[in-house]
Amino acid sequence: MNKTMLIIFTITLLFIGLIGCGNARTEVKQSNQIELDAQNIVSINLIEKDQPATTISEASSLERFVQAVTTAEYDKGQLDIAPSDYRTTVNMKEGISYEFSFWIVGSNSGLLIKSGQTGHYRLSDISKKDLLDLFQSTVKEDKISPADTTNPQPPNVQVTVGGEHFDAIQGSYCWNDNGKGSCVDMASYDQLVTKQKVHPKAISRDQVELKFSSAPKEIEVVASFPGEERPDEALSVENNSFQLAAGSGKHLYIIQARWPQGSASYVFEVECSASKE
Repeated sequence: MNKTMLIIFTITLLFIGLIGCGNARTEVKQSNQIELDAQNIVSINLIEKDQPATTISEASSLERFVQAVTTAEYDKGQLDIAPSDYRTTVNMKEGISYEFSFWIVGSNSGLLIKSGQTGHYRLSDISKKDLLDLFQSTVKEDKISPADTTNPQPPNVQVTVGGEHFDAIQGSYCWNDNGKGSCVDMASYDQLVTKQKVHPKAISRDQVELKFSSAPKEIEVVASFPGEERPDEALSVENNSFQLAAGSGKHLYIIQARWPQGSASYVFEVECSASKE
């Protein structure tokens, strides 16, 4: 009799253990789901590839966003695909923010990743369609908004180097003029420079001339060397002029300029050779 009771007791413990393991697995799966509350979101900054950032702040739009991302299914696999179609920064009331990237245009199968987290998420077809509609309508409204035509803009910069004249590509800026101000976040310099239409070739240490439509109070120029194990190099600027960095290859030149009305960044690319041949 005692032996029978011992067997029953052992089976009971095993059964309880199996249930506990099952619950633990369920909790792990649930913990990977994205948790957001639309009522705690202040706004969402939306960037479409290399376009200026737009803002989502209407309650109904925030709820649509939350509904889509919180129902996405987690997959621990790592993505190795093209740059995302859209990027968002979700700004919370408690002062923290979360960044997400989305692949939802065309044949992309409705994927998203959360910055700082391994794996990715799969959106349902309905969520993919709704998010794409939300993002596209937000960008479209921002482009046709009457306020855009009156938003203050920083000055343009014309670059002269290697016998070529062209405009530097404007990056992020904050500008305030006549009581009206705006701050715009742009894409990375690597992405922005793809919009450059003129591609000058020059000799390292050649002189570069900058011509601003309105003279800045301060100018800083940094040379960057994509694809090289070489740190960025701050260059000396005098009278809106500086020398190209040493070495050969395609170099990026990043300009930071400041005025009483605000500040702005610009970028351009030069293909340099080490010596004349």
